[in-house]
Amino acid sequence: MDQARDIFVGSETGRLKRILLHRPGRELQRITIDNKDDLLIDEIIWVQRARENHDAFAKLLRDNGVEVLYFQDCLSEIVADLGVRDRLLDEAISLEAHDKNLSAALKRMVMEMPAAVVAETLICGMTKKEASVQLKNLPSLTLRTMDDQEFLFRPLPNLYFQRDPYFFVRNGVVLSSMRFLARQREPLYAKHVFQNHSLFNEVKIVFGDGLADSYPNVIEGGDFMVLGEDCVAIGVSQRSTAGTIQTIGGRLARELGIKRILAVDIPKKRAYMHLDTVFTMVDRDAFTIYPGVHENMRIWELMYDENGDMPRITESVSLIESLKKNLGLDKIRLIETGMGDPVEASRDQWNDGTNTLAIAPGIVVTYESNVVSNASLRENGIVVHEINGSELGKGRGGPRCMSMPLKRIE
Repeated sequence: MDQARDIFVGSETGRLKRILLHRPGRELQRITIDNKDDLLIDEIIWVQRARENHDAFAKLLRDNGVEVLYFQDCLSEIVADLGVRDRLLDEAISLEAHDKNLSAALKRMVMEMPAAVVAETLICGMTKKEASVQLKNLPSLTLRTMDDQEFLFRPLPNLYFQRDPYFFVRNGVVLSSMRFLARQREPLYAKHVFQNHSLFNEVKIVFGDGLADSYPNVIEGGDFMVLGEDCVAIGVSQRSTAGTIQTIGGRLARELGIKRILAVDIPKKRAYMHLDTVFTMVDRDAFTIYPGVHENMRIWELMYDENGDMPRITESVSLIESLKKNLGLDKIRLIETGMGDPVEASRDQWNDGTNTLAIAPGIVVTYESNVVSNASLRENGIVVHEINGSELGKGRGGPRCMSMPLKRIE
């Protein structure tokens, strides 16, 4: 293992040294009662308080020795290069399905903006009204049939959940293929960041930059867990399909030498959105889990060779036995949220009680509102750092969802 690398993630619980976040911004002010469902947000978010919540989260990480980087800063730095900006805009505008005249005019407008404004616009979106002066008298049917508040660039209010649009493993990254249209531009921006930012020079893009690496071949980062040096778990969920997981498994084996995949089949519904909404790793031998969910899981062990071929697939008898075997442990601890009480667990589940971020073995970050689940973790020897997620949690994601580790030290 090369611990000297700027980017290296070999586990879920190694001491966290560098992380990528997105500080919530004006994109959250775009959410209304009319568009929130299309934007995959359940409630109207108080933006100022969400930023305060997030700043406190970032401070907690820094106080524990973690270098915090921000995605928007990285995006701003790469679009300062007009060649990169040109290529990125071609792809981003193509996802908006505008007519030729409007697409060309939008590109000209954004090409002339300062880099920081470009990054903000790509994330926060742009309405017809905001662009009305520059686009006045443009011969565009698309533009003329739009209301003033309709988006020329749709906002990305889910971007503060940095776990989902990509995920790092060892010195590689998988760019997600998002299930819903509202989030499909997030991995597109990430692709250009990872291809062009100096911090990511040595990172291998394992999936996501090929023509076939897109919808309907969907995969999202909340379903991915780095269990150890040569074993990962991937949830077969509402947002990650079995076929895509098998494809990615072959590439992980061929490109990164990871030859064991645990495919964890969970119920396909929003309450179980990703694997990490019901199951996360909190210590080298311990996981927090939503009560009863393991009884509804099916686990397949996919074994690959060095060429990325899969000669063997077997179904495991149980989650615990599969984890013991693949982690080389005699014992696995499952710590139930809500102390196993179905009512308390259900209450905490709404506030992402299972969605913990490990910053070191046995040390995690959670929302302070999950009182019973946090007490359960502490009773099992886990050190719990709590943050206020009163507004952040309205997007239906916890500390793990909000963060993408870039470097861990074992």
